[in-house]
Amino acid sequence: MESTRRSKQQIKRDRVKKKKREERLAWVTLLLLVACAIVGFNRATTDLTPYFSKLFPGASRFEGDGYETYLAFDSEERLIGCVTTSAYNGFGGPLKVAVAIDTMGAVLGIEVVEHRETPSWFDRVQQSGLAETLVGKTYKDPITLYEDVDGVTGATYTVRAIVTSVKEATLDIAESKFNIDITPYLPQERIKFGIPEISLVLLLLVATIGTAKVPARHKNTLKWTIMVLGMIFVGFVYNHPLTLVDINKLIMGYWPDVYHQLYWYLLIFGIILIFLTTGRNTYCRYICPFGVVQECVGVVGGAKGLHSKTYHNLFDWTRRVVVLLAIMIALVYRNPGLSSYEVYGTLFNLLGTNREVLFLGVVLLFSLFIKRPWCNYLCPIPVIEHYARFIYKKIQQPITMMRRKREPQYPTLETK
Repeated sequence: MESTRRSKQQIKRDRVKKKKREERLAWVTLLLLVACAIVGFNRATTDLTPYFSKLFPGASRFEGDGYETYLAFDSEERLIGCVTTSAYNGFGGPLKVAVAIDTMGAVLGIEVVEHRETPSWFDRVQQSGLAETLVGKTYKDPITLYEDVDGVTGATYTVRAIVTSVKEATLDIAESKFNIDITPYLPQERIKFGIPEISLVLLLLVATIGTAKVPARHKNTLKWTIMVLGMIFVGFVYNHPLTLVDINKLIMGYWPDVYHQLYWYLLIFGIILIFLTTGRNTYCRYICPFGVVQECVGVVGGAKGLHSKTYHNLFDWTRRVVVLLAIMIALVYRNPGLSSYEVYGTLFNLLGTNREVLFLGVVLLFSLFIKRPWCNYLCPIPVIEHYARFIYKKIQQPITMMRRKREPQYPTLETK
């Protein structure tokens, strides 16, 4: 009896030590991320000098005239145009374009001087001839994607970022350097709430409310219905599951244009709202398309959970370190997609390098025997969720204490 009591006390002490150790690590993690963010912010500069000769081969000299704007002069000191930069959010964050514009307001050339896009997709855009299509456009010309300019399949965000940057650069130069009234040529933007956004909202609502209210005998059917729909629409049709890139963009403040990427806001803040109101990670459990793919493969192979506590802890801490390093690299280089290691694009776009295809094959192979191996031991989202719960509890503690202090204290009746 005494030994049992001592063992319980030892277990309790071990839990307290573990909790304190994890808290210390959490604060160290926060300090590391803040330090990396500061380093990355101080590195965020762009030197346009290497691009001058290519953008303006006829210019003999350039003269600075404002933030990242240079006037171009010929050999007779005549003003022949200017070079400026403009940035717009692509898929991975701000994409900066250097634009050469002549004195008539026409585009002479463009160069992407800074981007955070996935290299394979960016290369497709570079090879598409988009830059040549934009040469000759003026501040008067509409430059609308899929109407005036062709898109590139699978790289819509990147193309839109380039096109919008060029349009904004021509308008800015026309107004600031040539004193032209650009009001009639300003694009009229409207928030686009279409089928992708509607389907995402419905999936989140049904997964959150439906699974909580439906009778127990129907829960499994509803679960599989939601998962299959999530795999089809979020994965294969719209190809925008929640990724580490989205988390990095949120942290860095690289929030996309709400007019064209309302889906991103609904995905990110919908998940956050559900988490804050219910305390549950509904997305990972029901909607994540890659999780559903693993679940389907696991049904075929009879996959089971990994019961070894030692291996489970090893994989869990390894994942935490990998995710921390990935976010730190992204913060230092100000590039949300630089250190992303997810394999979603390889599966749902059916495109990827040999290494990515091999990695995807290994994950799917293990899915036959281990239940959701990516979700449980590799995916960065659960690590972010775990840290978010820690921060949420730390914020709630002082609020709860303040509420308790404000509650009226009633005297208790004492009996003799």
